[in-house]
Amino acid sequence: MKTSSLSVTSVPFVQSWLVFSQRLEGWRLIGQRHFLQQVRVKKQGFFRTEAPSDTMIFSSFPMASGLSLANKCQLLFGAAIVVLLAGVLAVPWFRSGSLVESAQQEIARKMADTQDPHDDEVLTLTVQEAFESSVPFLNRAADSFLKNPMLVELTERVGDETEEAPRILYARAIRDGEDFTGLIFVSWTGQFGAGQLLTSRIFIVGAGICAGLVAILVFYLILTKLILSPVRELRETTELVEQGDIGVRSEISTGDDFEQLSHAFNRMLDEVGKSQTRLTSMNENLDLKVAELAEANIGLHESNRLKSEFLANISHELKTPLNSIIGFAELLEEMAEGRGNPGEKQLRYLRNIVVSGRNLLDMINELLQMAKIEAGRVEVVVEPTSISDLLEGLCAIMRPQAEQKRLSLNVRIPDGLSLVETDPGKLQQILFNFLSNAIRFSPDEATIVISTNRVSRQQGAPGVRISITDEGPGVPYDMQDVIFEKFRQVDASHTRAHSGTGLGLAICRDLATLLGATVSLVSEPGHGATFSVEIPSIWQNEDLQPLMDVSRR
Repeated sequence: MKTSSLSVTSVPFVQSWLVFSQRLEGWRLIGQRHFLQQVRVKKQGFFRTEAPSDTMIFSSFPMASGLSLANKCQLLFGAAIVVLLAGVLAVPWFRSGSLVESAQQEIARKMADTQDPHDDEVLTLTVQEAFESSVPFLNRAADSFLKNPMLVELTERVGDETEEAPRILYARAIRDGEDFTGLIFVSWTGQFGAGQLLTSRIFIVGAGICAGLVAILVFYLILTKLILSPVRELRETTELVEQGDIGVRSEISTGDDFEQLSHAFNRMLDEVGKSQTRLTSMNENLDLKVAELAEANIGLHESNRLKSEFLANISHELKTPLNSIIGFAELLEEMAEGRGNPGEKQLRYLRNIVVSGRNLLDMINELLQMAKIEAGRVEVVVEPTSISDLLEGLCAIMRPQAEQKRLSLNVRIPDGLSLVETDPGKLQQILFNFLSNAIRFSPDEATIVISTNRVSRQQGAPGVRISITDEGPGVPYDMQDVIFEKFRQVDASHTRAHSGTGLGLAICRDLATLLGATVSLVSEPGHGATFSVEIPSIWQNEDLQPLMDVSRR
């Protein structure tokens, strides 16, 4: 059965719609107020956050490498604003839909209460007609009312929110006591409600966009003024300092930690400038000292050269009269012996003159040799040398001195020892000094061993080691490291019985250096000493570089 339709201009409907519109506008204002309050709270809370919290916020968002601090802050704050606005606007968005749906249900109830027999949208159906209807909603409503006596009404929305005018289906049960006798069915197009919902949501989105733009602008201004500008100022100052401009200073007046950081940075630059000034002054003083030392070194080098030349010249000049003295003393000694029955005292005096003259000649020769070495006037003449022939000749020269003390010279040379490339004269002089010291310090009737061995030198190069071992008092441990230095003599009683300049072993070391060889000592005090020279089998000329390039000064 059809009932009369409800006029949209009827007073109850208009009143209900006005009430609904007022409620919807109230909810929209409440939602907007809530959104603005949330944005304000978020902004205040964010800028009151302490430094560790900021660090945690930034560290929780992995950023792409190469982004500046400004870009990071803008991206983070922009994302935070979008998420915040989406969360805040979601509440009025869904709530407005719920309000519109409730309002449409209320309209349907009013239409059912004021049913018009001529209105096709309001129908009164019996139970049988409801079950036999082709509308599925009526079938479900009749079944629900029949099963649940407490159920009064049902509402269903046909279509989704994307449609322009979804239909509202409303059913109210008609009961006689507890018996279900029929229902009132209202089918109403919610075009007006859909329009209001769309309008409300447009306002919500517009308000959200405006609020977002305002929030982004506020955040941008605050970030730029309070954070990004000071950071940019510090970065530019750092870049200028990196380029060498120590006089630049950071000018930040924010009244916060950035200003304190700027002052600290400026103080650091002041200290760096002072340190640089001090360092420059020290470098200038150091350059002056180096120049003075270089000049002093040049002067010392020149003085040493003049000293060496003087010693070489004076030694040569001393040898000439000394040779004459020795020659005349030997001649007088021969004449005294030739006369027959010469005076014993006269002969002893002549022999003392000859011995003292020869000792003095040896010392002068040592000084002359050292002066030549220091002056660089010693030439090395390399030729194939037989070690066995060299030692045989050396023993022949030294054997008369050894026989005076009844010493035995034991020479040990391995079979098949090949020739070596060296200066035989320089090598013989080294061995002569070693053997002369061995004869001088060995006790009577002792044995001196001269041994030769093949050795492997640095980087596997072949070499020969020649050692001379005596049975003398040895060398104290504290003197073994300095025995090859100039003017070094063992400070013991036996040395005071033997004269000398203390240059013999130093000359041996310098001559060995010229030959590319090395000298060494192995001694145990009280059990003799072993002096060795290790020469390479193949001569290798090494150009020695000067310590300073004097020509540049």
